Amino acid sequence: MTTTISSKGQITVPVEIREALGLEPGTRIDIRLGPSGTFLATKAKETSFFAKFKGVADKRKLPYADSSEAMDLLRGNVPSGDVD
Repeated sequence: MTTTISSKGQITVPVEIREALGLEPGTRIDIRLGPSGTFLATKAKETSFFAKFKGVADKRKLPYADSSEAMDLLRGNVPSGDVD
């Protein structure tokens, strides 16, 4: 496949490659210079602290249904109107 670099230094990734790698607008790409001057581009891994936890609750059965139930589990049930 062939693509052209724009005047802004941008390239268009062919649709076959975007679909194969699951690339969508805004996806970060890791670009490296490979052996013999080859160009290697891979989908970048999410590196933020919070990205590691994205979807964790969806993958596990948690011992509570919502945040109120979680707070009751952690603090114990506090009677209504008791603010101390």
